[in-house]
Amino acid sequence: MKQIKVKFALNPQETVLFKVNGSFLKNKWQAKPGALCLTNERIVVEGKSMTAFLLFGVIGWLLTRKKILKEFPLTDITNFSRGKQGFNKKVAVFELLDGSTVRMAITGKWEVFEAAYHKAMLDVKPLFSIN
Repeated sequence: MKQIKVKFALNPQETVLFKVNGSFLKNKWQAKPGALCLTNERIVVEGKSMTAFLLFGVIGWLLTRKKILKEFPLTDITNFSRGKQGFNKKVAVFELLDGSTVRMAITGKWEVFEAAYHKAMLDVKPLFSIN
């Protein structure tokens, strides 16, 4: 298995399982380009600021550093589903414990991302048990 490199600091015993490019959908009219990194402990959405692109063009955008746009632990996810944004039918919708919803448009094959997500969720301990 190949090592996936990321720019943010990983916790001890944390490994990156999957990384996919896409857009972080803040609301219906605003999206930020970035990458979704799926680790065995959390989901991290990292991206670049577009203000450098507006001020200095492509060179300014290439020189800016990536920053974390959103992160949340896998244990906070209550529901995961496939959504839609305009004509794009590959939108990952995460509902969290606090009632908020995080949406990320995914590039590439949806089935590959969904399989990686379900594989990561198998190792997550549930908050409660039925027994």
